[in-house]
Amino acid sequence: MDGGLSLTLRRAGKMTITLRESGSDMLTFIEVIKEQVYKDVLSLVPRCEAIVDLGANIGLASLYFASHYPACRIFAVEPNPSTYALLTSNLAPLIEAGRCQTLNAAVWRRATDLGAAESVKTNHYSAFKTTEVVGESSQGGPKISGLPMSRILLQSGFQKVDLLKVDIEGAEVELFQDELSWLTTVRAIAIEFHGESRRLSNFDEIMATYGFKVIDGGSHTVVAVKTNWITGHSS
Repeated sequence: MDGGLSLTLRRAGKMTITLRESGSDMLTFIEVIKEQVYKDVLSLVPRCEAIVDLGANIGLASLYFASHYPACRIFAVEPNPSTYALLTSNLAPLIEAGRCQTLNAAVWRRATDLGAAESVKTNHYSAFKTTEVVGESSQGGPKISGLPMSRILLQSGFQKVDLLKVDIEGAEVELFQDELSWLTTVRAIAIEFHGESRRLSNFDEIMATYGFKVIDGGSHTVVAVKTNWITGHSS
């Protein structure tokens, strides 16, 4: 692991986290903790007991949501092996308290082996992207488990997901290529799109089909909430 900087958060039980000095960890900290790019989610999703964090990175979003939803449990999914090691370290207090489980995997349209994309070194974590492994080639790095969303939810053990947070560097298209009945168990989605992934994934059409209202403030995150949850009915 790179040389790190330790910080103690005033929220989340004064947990101590580690950030790597190189790469994007500090920028992620500023976005998630200081600028609170997910603060709109808190007003749109006032109660939350089960969270799946796709592209959990080093765990800052998981910690942010854990501090604001003290009764929630979190399933944090991160594909980059080195980042995953730091994720489990930063989330150790939540894991030990039984509030968090982690998974070293990437969401994909089907179960398959993945590797780091050719343009991204396997130890690079600023914008880690995955691609399917062809033959024995994985760009010289470790193979990563690619799993469809239905399998990830099965491993989480959650019957319902109150919040699905998605920041997966363009794999949003893969997320919505899986069989989509899993969306019936999800109440709200907070997703960051990359490039043309919103259009290519048919996100808005899919949300309408499954009864979500899309709230797009033009900021970091697009939020979609089940219409019947907004109006106070059970889903």
